[in-house]
Amino acid sequence: MTNTRRYTYDGSAEVEARIEHDQQLIAQEVMAAVVPKHFHALVLIGGYGRGEGGYIWHADEPAPYNDYDYFLVLKDMSRRKARLLQAQLQTLAHQLSEKVGVEVDLAVLRSESLHRLPFTLMHAEMQWGHRVIAGDKDVLNDMPIMPFKSLGLGEFSRLMNNRGALLLLNAQSLALSDSCLSIESRATFFKYLNKAVLACGDALLAAQGIYHPSYIEKMQRIETIAELPVDDFIHLYRGALEQRFHPAPEQYNDENLEDWQDRITQCWLNTLKLFEDQRLGKDISDWDNYVLAEIPKGQLESSNPVRNMIITLRDFGINHTLRHPGWSLRYPRERVIAVLPGLLTRSSSGASMPVSMTNPLAVEAGEKWSVCVEHYLEAWARYA
Repeated sequence: MTNTRRYTYDGSAEVEARIEHDQQLIAQEVMAAVVPKHFHALVLIGGYGRGEGGYIWHADEPAPYNDYDYFLVLKDMSRRKARLLQAQLQTLAHQLSEKVGVEVDLAVLRSESLHRLPFTLMHAEMQWGHRVIAGDKDVLNDMPIMPFKSLGLGEFSRLMNNRGALLLLNAQSLALSDSCLSIESRATFFKYLNKAVLACGDALLAAQGIYHPSYIEKMQRIETIAELPVDDFIHLYRGALEQRFHPAPEQYNDENLEDWQDRITQCWLNTLKLFEDQRLGKDISDWDNYVLAEIPKGQLESSNPVRNMIITLRDFGINHTLRHPGWSLRYPRERVIAVLPGLLTRSSSGASMPVSMTNPLAVEAGEKWSVCVEHYLEAWARYA
């Protein structure tokens, strides 16, 4: 378990001081929102928690570039009260985001539940690298040990979906804007592309059984992999890594959006094929086959079919539940994972979608790509 001492990999004292100032501001306001007897700790996770956060310079002033992600650990609080506080914290997180200039995410954990946290990629990475901003420095000691070599590969199916969804947002932007994006939108567009490339690296490492949370170590290990998704993957990965540590979106001002979108989408699809072939132990013949409910997507929640049936009834209605029993027994995130490759290979707002794609999304057969994308994004936001 690591409680890191830096926020960035190579930021100057001035950069570190700026981020430290943000942390103290956020800690002060979060602690003010919690009854003192219930506050246990505020834990910074993600890139800054691991000491690998990115930064950018504006008019000779340093600023953070990545999100600030936290777990607020509470003690002696009921589940109901913790849920209520989580809802209240969303308003505070939005206010803090406005103050520090990057998105602030606050998630609640109860101390009493730490010993039974599910074995997920997020929890394993939190255990490996975090920074306690306020409260008990040993707060995470009650977590079960989560070695990366034992992490289920379905966690990386989930990661690939979350980053592939960013490619779909890009495709939607291109379809709606006719490639005329503002400077800010172009920066976001390429940020999403680079996030997808980095996720491809994670999936490749996981498939080989050599995943590591540190980006520096990832780069070294990726260079040892024999089969890569595209010939220039090492070059793409190095570029994405540089943009994560030292973002310079102006470098892409003259680049062709469609060319880059097609290039990274194909890289993502090729990576997903390599990864899922390894996870499933068999060849995925095509994405129309992959979309079937019979092919498991490795999500932990799908091990509880009764609960999933109840969720499906609640969210999709009885008619859909009865017509599609295969999907009804699986957690809805599996639907989201299943349809994404097909949506990305049919990136055209005027195209009609086959039944194999519309059924998981609970939309009418023959609906246009654009409608299916909207339904996918709604489901992604809910279940991802």
